[in-house]
Amino acid sequence: MKKLILSAGLVMLSFASVAQDDFRDDMLHFVNVQSGSSMDAALMQVMPMIPEANREEFKKELNAELKGMYADIVDIYIDKVGKEDLQKMLDFYETPAGKNILAKTPDVVEASMTLNQKYMMKLQPIMQKYMSN
Repeated sequence: MKKLILSAGLVMLSFASVAQDDFRDDMLHFVNVQSGSSMDAALMQVMPMIPEANREEFKKELNAELKGMYADIVDIYIDKVGKEDLQKMLDFYETPAGKNILAKTPDVVEASMTLNQKYMMKLQPIMQKYMSN
């Protein structure tokens, strides 16, 4: 009887583990979909600064770091977002509106980066003024 209960418990635990792995995989997919276009926009600005001869090695090293960063972001999302909400977000990105937003994200990020730099130049003296008092 003890073996039967132990076996049933192990089976249930393995199903829970598989479900958690599926949730993690779905969350990683979401992070890649959501962050990928932003990273593409950032890379479009950075890539011209990298000598042609170094670009492949740069991409390889960058992708290794991004993989780690995305894994950390997945952990945050798993802690904060439920499976039902994740599925709704993934479903949205499959709609025409979601695909449209993803397609336009690189342009939005690029324009935002330029705007951010402009305002940071204006905000820096204000922050320094109040930090020094």
